[in-house]
Amino acid sequence: MPQLVSQQPPPADYYATNLRLLLTEVSDRYHDLLEDADHRFVSAFLSASIPAQRLFARLLSRRGPWIRVDSLDYPEVGETEPALEALRAAGLVAVDPDAPADVLLNLLTRPELNKLYPGVRARTKPEFINGCVARYTDSAIRRRLQRRIHWVCVDAFGSFNVCRLLYFGDERQDLSTFVVQDLGILRYEPYEIGPSTRSFDFRAQLDGYLQLRGLALLGRRVDAFPGLASQLLLALWFEPDTRAEQRERNRILLRIARWHERRGEFDEAMACYARATAHPARERRVRILKRLGDGCGAEKLISQIAAQPWGAEEEDFARRHDPKRLGRKRLGRKRLGRPQNRSGPRLTVCQLSGRVPAGIEDHAQRLLTANVGAGWHLENQFSLGLAGLLYWDEIYAPVKGAFTHRFQLGPRDLFWPDFAPARQPLLQARTEMLSAPGAVARRLRQVWAAKAGTANRLVSWQAFSPQLVAALERQVPAQALLRLAERVITNLHRLRTGFPDLLMIYGAGAYEFVEVKGPGDQLQPAQRVWLRELDELGLPNRVLNLQR
Repeated sequence: MPQLVSQQPPPADYYATNLRLLLTEVSDRYHDLLEDADHRFVSAFLSASIPAQRLFARLLSRRGPWIRVDSLDYPEVGETEPALEALRAAGLVAVDPDAPADVLLNLLTRPELNKLYPGVRARTKPEFINGCVARYTDSAIRRRLQRRIHWVCVDAFGSFNVCRLLYFGDERQDLSTFVVQDLGILRYEPYEIGPSTRSFDFRAQLDGYLQLRGLALLGRRVDAFPGLASQLLLALWFEPDTRAEQRERNRILLRIARWHERRGEFDEAMACYARATAHPARERRVRILKRLGDGCGAEKLISQIAAQPWGAEEEDFARRHDPKRLGRKRLGRKRLGRPQNRSGPRLTVCQLSGRVPAGIEDHAQRLLTANVGAGWHLENQFSLGLAGLLYWDEIYAPVKGAFTHRFQLGPRDLFWPDFAPARQPLLQARTEMLSAPGAVARRLRQVWAAKAGTANRLVSWQAFSPQLVAALERQVPAQALLRLAERVITNLHRLRTGFPDLLMIYGAGAYEFVEVKGPGDQLQPAQRVWLRELDELGLPNRVLNLQR
């Protein structure tokens, strides 16, 4: 397979080879999910001439869907016209198809437009195009354009998108993923890709997901077409078949709900929020209920959130809006004239002299290690990295829908709420193994030695240095590290952010996690959640407030 070399042009067959790989693997693994048109598309490309394949791969990388033919100049293709004609004959592209006149006019430069329509006067190119469209019909504009330029459109883009979705698992990745891999920017973990990890078991599931993606595009147009909102809600009334469908459905429902809420249409907003199963649906419902004067309904929903929060934001919201807690605070102020004592993070206040340092966390680290010890400014890189190293194999286990191609930094569901439940027996078994004396230190050393440099969404190799691993092994109790890592890996969806800024180690068994706040800076919801988690785990922590 041709490889990329930094600062050098790609090999002649590079892009076509990557596309052949994608289509071949999809045809082999998802043959039963492809429709006749998709099979014809794959067959037509694979049987095309090499120059035609190279040109088609280049077309897919261009911003389209309509592209000027005279802009297609690629050395590896050779003569463009024969390759383009081969693609047209194979049904892969269309040459000079009907297209919106304004889009075609936008393919021309301003000087070209002036020559084409010398009678049109305008200051800017968009104004010029609008003037042309207002004066002439689309068909007349296309006929005049064809005397000067030709354009091409990928005719099988729908089938290509299906193949791309099946290969990458989502529509947000494209062929540029191969470039990142082949330049050596990332090295990926080898993991199982097979029937057990497929995202879709039958075509109806795939079609359902594609339909949701189409609805998502429509959801972005409700401002221009308000009638879409009610139709979208009706279309979303079905129960999703897969976890991927549920996530897409939630995104659309939340978008429409916020649109209704901004317009003051609270009944419609509540209906959308009630169908969603992701944050901030329940928080918005509470706020609407309070706005409408339904305090009892709001308190009941807050209790439900507190019992089973969907994430750190919900957990913190429920805690701050707990009616009983708020009642105690109000009562304290009324009777005593001052707030009652309440639990909170351990706080240390230090006075700053002069200007506030640019790197407030590094300044705090120097203050704390002035006499003894060492510190690391890692934030979430520590908590996530520790979990990533200790539970490496479980993260890359062959779980349904987790891995669809070989260029993933981790499973697709890594931060989904059901990540841990889908791997519960595996995670429990690993935790039991790590509970043995010396197991945590051995695991950290072994995984670091075997996997250093391998891409993992949880692990920053620059942050998790050998020096840090050695310091943890010597001076931080193994059971403390295990409790922390287990809490993270089983709650990634709610503990992804907010971990304290600094890890400080002052000696054997003497360590703490420190959140640093400068003048005027406040704790964020995720940070408050993490400080409470550390208290529950019995791990030393505090907030260091640097004030002027």
